[in-house]
Amino acid sequence: MIANGGHGVAQGPAGLGGRAAPTAFAESLGPRLAPAATFATTEHFNLQTARAITVSEANGRASIYLAALSGNLVALAFIGQMSQLGTEFYAFALILLPVLAFVGVVTFVRLVQASIEDMAYAHRIARLRNFYLQLSPELEPYLVVPRGPHSAAPCHPDNLVPSAWQLTLTTAGMVAVVNSVVMAACAGLVLEAAGVHSLAPPVALGAVVGAAAFSLQERHHRRERDAYSPEDVDRAATFVITAQQEAPA
Repeated sequence: MIANGGHGVAQGPAGLGGRAAPTAFAESLGPRLAPAATFATTEHFNLQTARAITVSEANGRASIYLAALSGNLVALAFIGQMSQLGTEFYAFALILLPVLAFVGVVTFVRLVQASIEDMAYAHRIARLRNFYLQLSPELEPYLVVPRGPHSAAPCHPDNLVPSAWQLTLTTAGMVAVVNSVVMAACAGLVLEAAGVHSLAPPVALGAVVGAAAFSLQERHHRRERDAYSPEDVDRAATFVITAQQEAPA
């Protein structure tokens, strides 16, 4: 419960109602304290905007891929009905499905990259929260800041390693499952087009191809996540010209 002080000023927990004494870190900044706080809050806002753009791009790419998949399935249904599942159907399907599989693979790879970028932005925001706490330690109960030996790398491979199922729950994992089904269907149609009209061989081949495709994509997802480094993401996203690299006027 918050009570009022003698002068009518609300006293919060840990003395938040009064004026807290400046920390040694804040005093070391001196007149640079206000510009540093402004720079930090501006960078925090930019990082939040970048995270929102990353999530929006991921949703957009997944939606485009699923829309293309839906359109192709409708087109295949029309061609199959008109050709009575004849040669034209197999030709049309074996042209569309490989292209669709390619779109799915590049979509999956980009979604994995977007998830890594999102982790890098989240890590940078966590470091800014640590800066805020150095200026105002009394805010610690209200901010989530990584602590411990891996605080510099909250997504270290030893921390909260996700299971294969957890990776499947992500947008990239969902696209990986759809990609595997598309590749499996393509492999089964190849056998059908080659004259194997029995049901068992195409289904068996499709199951093997689909399982292999999903396994490869899951391994890529895990490998990219385990190799995650905020510094690598920064170097890939931003290039800053230093004073030594600037050309003379």
